[in-house]
Amino acid sequence: MRQPQEISFTSPKMLRSWVVGLTSLIVLTACSATAADATQPTAKRYSSCEKLLQDFPQGVAQSKPSATKSAKAGAVKPDVSAAVYRANSRLLDKNRDGVMCESTRTAKSFAPGISSAQLLDWVKAVTSEMSQPPRNFLGLIWPVGRPLDDQPDPDVFDGAPFSEHADVLNPKQIRAVTDYFSSWQSGQQDCTASERREFSEGARTVERWIKGAADVATAPGPCRSSRSAILAWTAEQDRDTARRIFFHESYHAMQNYLLDRCAPILKRNEDSMNDLRWFSEGTAEYFGEYMSAKQDGRTDHVQRILQRASDDLRGDPGISLDSNAYVQAAAMVLMMEKGMISERRLADGSYFHDCDWINDFDPSRPEIATIFDDFDKIENSGGRYFYSDEAISG
Repeated sequence: MRQPQEISFTSPKMLRSWVVGLTSLIVLTACSATAADATQPTAKRYSSCEKLLQDFPQGVAQSKPSATKSAKAGAVKPDVSAAVYRANSRLLDKNRDGVMCESTRTAKSFAPGISSAQLLDWVKAVTSEMSQPPRNFLGLIWPVGRPLDDQPDPDVFDGAPFSEHADVLNPKQIRAVTDYFSSWQSGQQDCTASERREFSEGARTVERWIKGAADVATAPGPCRSSRSAILAWTAEQDRDTARRIFFHESYHAMQNYLLDRCAPILKRNEDSMNDLRWFSEGTAEYFGEYMSAKQDGRTDHVQRILQRASDDLRGDPGISLDSNAYVQAAAMVLMMEKGMISERRLADGSYFHDCDWINDFDPSRPEIATIFDDFDKIENSGGRYFYSDEAISG
């Protein structure tokens, strides 16, 4: 068998040649590796989940198996990007489960006639419509009976304009509803420490509403990353009405910059901006009809909005724009006809991505003043409702 030969350097010249050759090979290899690294895309780094979710609304998983596991655990299935995950996981994957900033969509119905699965469909429909949805969202519905009187009872409900209704649920069922909201809220670990300090009082407030059989329809926090819409389904409302109201309140939950958040940013008193509520309410009411039609495969939401407003105006021709959600939604139609807003931006919530809307839709602006002057100029011809040419060109 041929034996391997030893390498020997019989002269300094040969040794120098070998060293130079080896050094050149090492340098060439290092340069090749550096060039290869340079061709790899650099993943964007994010300082928070709020920032990441603007680009990846459903979170980011390091692999397909991680994404599938997260979805099976109840989260919205996240996008998969190993590069983005590697660049950000140390800061943003809190529990080291291979998924960063996963989003959850939760729904619970205690009302016969609306299943939790149906409510979850509503929740997913709303959040998927938004361009900047919250990381976590809860939809909660329970039934109440008929009203005990004709007037709101703010003294009973800590100033909230709700009315007392007859109980439908027994005490054990009522406790189950209140416990469900409290449990969900306490599990929102992404809320800040200051936001979490408000959890107990928030849960007690919601508990008073539920125990008092209030006709609740609202969007209680509890924080920027976690939102909710809750609804007491009254005996007078059919399922379609409950759905529209739920969509309305869900939209409020998605309005990222409402008056309470913009007031400190703009250094203004919140009460001094009450005349802006017509726009936040009008967009929410429009969205309720828009989403209901979309779920049903209809395209008649504008007609329904204008018809409801027209009916109310016939009953009370003196209605002001700042006092009625039906005419506020109709005003959104007029603004679209005039090219002042778009349905796309209304539907995806982007008018409320900052506080600019406070100035843009201030009633003191001349172009907005024309909306206040002309919102009631709805005409009807052959069952079709529309704004007059005078209103559109005015």
